[in-house]
Amino acid sequence: MTIAFLYAIILTVIFMKKRDMMIIIILCLIIGIGYLIYINMQTDTNTIEVYYQNELIDTLDISVDASYTYTGTYGTFTLEVEDRQYHATNVDCPNHDCEKMGWIKEGSTKSIICLPNEIYVIQSNAEEQIEVGE
Repeated sequence: MTIAFLYAIILTVIFMKKRDMMIIIILCLIIGIGYLIYINMQTDTNTIEVYYQNELIDTLDISVDASYTYTGTYGTFTLEVEDRQYHATNVDCPNHDCEKMGWIKEGSTKSIICLPNEIYVIQSNAEEQIEVGE
């Protein structure tokens, strides 16, 4: 099937008029330029924010590999940052749902929420997309 598909493409290109080829080339250039503009307009999410009881307590650089420990309402909460991603580990709470979130990569809109400790972690661009509890 792929050979037939390639054969059809080759025949189409051979019998294409110059005007058709120019239109396809111009469309490809417009799409490529649009994609480059879109990529350049994306905000860099190189920081994550840690909140305790809806108050910002720390802003971390996601490019720096480190481990941070916070004291919450129920106990301790440790956030590990490594290779431009982060996850919760060694959390004192009964259900450990925040640890089950796994690694969150840079640019994600996912957040880590530890309800017993009243701690949540979001990337700095995520507050534009997520409404945090009031």
